[in-house]
Amino acid sequence: MYGNLFELAAYHARTLDPRAKDMLIVSIESLEDESWKLVNKALPLPFLLVTKYGYIPNATREEILRRKDPNLFLLGGGEQISEWVEYVLRTLTKGSVFRIVKSSRMI
Repeated sequence: MYGNLFELAAYHARTLDPRAKDMLIVSIESLEDESWKLVNKALPLPFLLVTKYGYIPNATREEILRRKDPNLFLLGGGEQISEWVEYVLRTLTKGSVFRIVKSSRMI
């Protein structure tokens, strides 16, 4: 269902900034939520897509591995990207993994 979007995001990340060591990870289910666009404007990073509950597509894995240990910024708490997905992403990089969680102060 989402296959082409995963590949498109990985292609976009690869062409936007092929050597960036910081990447934004967004749940594909959050694409309808406007908040990720605000974060991406404030933190203009190449982004990759995962699913909320455990699927990390090959295109996303390959791009993380190609970059050789990037820092990953996960957009949202456990409701947007599960702790299991966070765990698996941590196994793909020796870089740091952070969560960007929406607070009441976020505009």
